[in-house]
Amino acid sequence: MRKIVITALLLFTSFSFAQTIPVTFNVDMGVAAFKGQFNPSSDQVVIRGSFQADAGDPGGNWQGNLYAMTDTDGDTIYTLTVDFPNTTAGNNYEFKFVIAPDGWEGSPNRTFTVTAPGVVLPTYWFNDDSLYRTAVTNTFNFTADISGILGIGLGGAFDPNSDSLLVMGMTWSGNGTVLNEGNRRLFNTDPFNPGIYTTSLDVAGFLGANEEWKFKAYPDNRFANTGWEDRPNRVVTFEADGTTQDLGVIVPEIFPLLAPLNSDVNVQITVDMTGAVNFYNGEPVPIDQIEFVGMRGGADFLGSWNAGGCWCAGDTATGQMKVLSRIPSTNKWTITVTAAAGTNAGNYAYKFGVMYPGADTVNGGSNPLDNEAGFGQNHRLFLFQAPGGLIVINNRFGDFTSSVDQISDLVPAAYQLEQNYPNPFNPVTTIRYSLPKEGQVSLKVYNILGQEVVTLVDEQQTPGTYEVKFGAPNMASGMYFYTLEANGVKLTRKMMLVK
Repeated sequence: MRKIVITALLLFTSFSFAQTIPVTFNVDMGVAAFKGQFNPSSDQVVIRGSFQADAGDPGGNWQGNLYAMTDTDGDTIYTLTVDFPNTTAGNNYEFKFVIAPDGWEGSPNRTFTVTAPGVVLPTYWFNDDSLYRTAVTNTFNFTADISGILGIGLGGAFDPNSDSLLVMGMTWSGNGTVLNEGNRRLFNTDPFNPGIYTTSLDVAGFLGANEEWKFKAYPDNRFANTGWEDRPNRVVTFEADGTTQDLGVIVPEIFPLLAPLNSDVNVQITVDMTGAVNFYNGEPVPIDQIEFVGMRGGADFLGSWNAGGCWCAGDTATGQMKVLSRIPSTNKWTITVTAAAGTNAGNYAYKFGVMYPGADTVNGGSNPLDNEAGFGQNHRLFLFQAPGGLIVINNRFGDFTSSVDQISDLVPAAYQLEQNYPNPFNPVTTIRYSLPKEGQVSLKVYNILGQEVVTLVDEQQTPGTYEVKFGAPNMASGMYFYTLEANGVKLTRKMMLVK
């Protein structure tokens, strides 16, 4: 009898540990179908999110059509139950509904927590688009500070007599309708502050819904990135009906083009792939399997994304993606491109993409090699008539706050480590140093306890003057120290981060 009881307990224990935790997802596609955005007879709605790998999807997160939903009774509510391993209990995940292959919701990522014995999520409206949402109208006040670019660009851009600044979007998420379209252009109305431009837009939307927007300058050919802000979309949230939202003073990330180069400038761009992660699934890039690292940007010499392309291997054949070469015995890839005489100086955006087995299927095959980071997150090159005709830039894959630029190859008289600027800073600052001799160079940041926070430079460098752009978005306010070491010389300065 005792043996039977023990056996039964063992069976019960094994059965218990083998259990999974079901999570049921529900989405109402009725409004999307009513608006013609979804055809129930031919379209498929799927779930993608950060949970996929843990739930057993071999393709990884945020991709594919494995988690397809079904409507069994024709009520436009699509359902799917996913069984999660017991080991995921307590884990938090994000997800979105997608009309396959690439009809992503514009609403923010949804969240859930795996909780035993099971979870039934509420029925969401696709894209939060419901016939029963509360309609509201908000007034948004936009203020742009363009004092930093007044009159500095090509032909005097930004020139208030010929150039314009507009608010674009406020409709891109499908939640907003601009009621006074003629007010998109910003004007300066304060003679004592010529760089402050303002406007107001009345926008109809839905309580609690989000909308996206950006600034854009015109005409296109006088500005980098054809006038668009070089950053992710800005977001507003609709509040109670009649609310006026003052968005505060914003410095647009817009860059006028400068005078053309007098002679060719070579730009040596290097990217360190150590610790690289594929943006689409958050998984490490297998360094030993990299087939190539490519680059695209806002000019032909960078691999132009202005002329179309697919962010795929085929772009390498058309020149719309430049291919970097691996530096032997390192995890770094490099390329030297030439900005020909006549190219406008100024800021240019660029981004890397990495190809390895399976990289072109991770996100379902749409722009598969745009896998360094999300839309609007780019590296920046400041093109100028460099002494010696060479600009050297060192990047880390996925890091858009830090880079190392050689701004001069003239040999300085002594080692120098200059004060960072601005200082105090939030969250980006620039550190400049000079090297009279070639050698192994280290530049590190330490906290007040003497603990290393980050290594900005650790490589062999030739004589010259260098600038490091350092961003600290995730660091706490306080005093920090940065130390340069090269050929037995050690120099240290302090800087202040204020948030």
